[in-house]
Amino acid sequence: MNSQVSIIIPNYNCLQYLDTCINSIYQQKNVNFEIIIVDDGSTDGSKEYLEQLAVDKSEVRIFSQQRKGVVAARNLAITQSKSEYLAFLDADDYWSADKLAAQFAFHKKHSDCVLSFTDYMHFNENNEDIIGCFDYWPEFKCNKENTDFQFLDNPISQMITTNIVGTSSVMVKRSTIVDVGGFDNKLSSATDLDCWLKIAKKGYVGYSTLCAMHYLMRANSITSNRENRLAAMVEIINRNQSVVSNNELKKIKARLSECYGEFYRELGHYSKALMYSNRAFWLFPHKRNFKHMLYDLKHLFGAHS
Repeated sequence: MNSQVSIIIPNYNCLQYLDTCINSIYQQKNVNFEIIIVDDGSTDGSKEYLEQLAVDKSEVRIFSQQRKGVVAARNLAITQSKSEYLAFLDADDYWSADKLAAQFAFHKKHSDCVLSFTDYMHFNENNEDIIGCFDYWPEFKCNKENTDFQFLDNPISQMITTNIVGTSSVMVKRSTIVDVGGFDNKLSSATDLDCWLKIAKKGYVGYSTLCAMHYLMRANSITSNRENRLAAMVEIINRNQSVVSNNELKKIKARLSECYGEFYRELGHYSKALMYSNRAFWLFPHKRNFKHMLYDLKHLFGAHS
């Protein structure tokens, strides 16, 4: 039977997480799917695990590349996909059992919906829940009691100003992501957000408040990656500022200032962090930005006392 959804998984040295990830796919009901996994030069035995999985499971197809990165892996998988819709799942994340069918049904009912996503839970390497994505972004106004899929009112602005779209929760129409050229390998980071924004300009964007995915927060965050993401965010804002209002652009610039504040806060540079948190607050007076200002002031004066 032809697959209705192609599930795309990039993998690099995620052997310890693959069982949970793959098992969460096989918990999905009422959807015909294929699983396309691109291994990016793993050295931990996960490539061998996946090759055996492909022997055991006819719907699994494995492709390999040598350390070209997640962007190239996802783009390769897109070219190999055969379904009308694509769902993305990173190898260290996993889905809830009721995720795929409801999302696919929404797309089939609304053919002009080009992208959809769900709420998700951050969890740590001890498998402890941290916080739900939509709870972390209270400025994203939604009715948590209604878990049915619905449309975003202002997707471009909402997706830039709040980090609400978790890649492993996303489903897209294949023809649309091919039309926009897939993921941009020229960007140093945030290629997923850039891609979702390009797709959002082609049709409607849906979401559900159902917490249908778990996203692993790894402890070893790398400062250089944060710098790359900030540089990419500047480029992404430049690409999209012509399609948002002046008021929305202020919120977007506030979000960028908040990100710079987070970066300098991690480095312990509280004077620079305060400068950016202050700028974020005056552009968009939100309680989270105010808390950041107080935090930076406390540590700045504490460092000089």
